[in-house]
Amino acid sequence: MYIEDLSPYVYLNRDPRPDLLAVGWLDENHDFPKGKVSETLLNQILALCFKPVNPTRGIHQSPFLQRNPAGYQVEYDGKQIGLGSAEILVQGKNGKSYAAPNLIYHYIKDCGYLPPKEFLDALE
Repeated sequence: MYIEDLSPYVYLNRDPRPDLLAVGWLDENHDFPKGKVSETLLNQILALCFKPVNPTRGIHQSPFLQRNPAGYQVEYDGKQIGLGSAEILVQGKNGKSYAAPNLIYHYIKDCGYLPPKEFLDALE
């Protein structure tokens, strides 16, 4: 499901908030910015994947990989999960927050996706 970066988050927003912005909702039909993200920030995103919000019953498959019924597998702190069935929430600065699919970790690590600077700044 594609949502343009930094647009109002609308996917599973049960309580609409104008301060909640979408980040990392990629698909194969839209170009996305590419660049490097530090290993420290990437690890922070991975840690957030193990504290999901808005879990869903199904798994959204990455449009950039072959289908895997268990989702995109990751390990952190001795635990393993499949990504693609929840979101992460990042509390930003200036009253903004960011909702991202937990597949954002894969998009950054494997696809070279570069999230907006204000999202990355919010992780620091």
